[in-house]
Amino acid sequence: MTVAVPEELLVEDDWVDQRWRQLHGWLQRSFGIEPGIEGVLFLIGVRESGSGYQPKLKKERKQELIMDGTYRAFEAIGVYRRVSSGVDSEYSWEKSRPMPTLSVEDQEKLLKVAILRYFSELNLGMDT
Repeated sequence: MTVAVPEELLVEDDWVDQRWRQLHGWLQRSFGIEPGIEGVLFLIGVRESGSGYQPKLKKERKQELIMDGTYRAFEAIGVYRRVSSGVDSEYSWEKSRPMPTLSVEDQEKLLKVAILRYFSELNLGMDT
């Protein structure tokens, strides 16, 4: 079975680069940081956890927040979806659509597009 290339990879590289720089500028102005992809995913995970940033997190918890941030970003482009277990607000992530094997460059681009879509959905005024 052949899996189609995700439409998000058809976005112009220049557009992705420009928007990524805008996101970094916004993060710099808002939080005084300019994180890489993993740092942005951590911020998404922290935001989505609802508990706010907590200093001195254990490495395992940081990794969990990065993974939650990754899944949440991919949810913004329809690759994953959150599935409730029905118990104590717990949930897991389920793949929504099949993905082809991607090069490292395409994986990074897809993740950047997903992150940009996530922040765009929040309507945080990044463009100002």
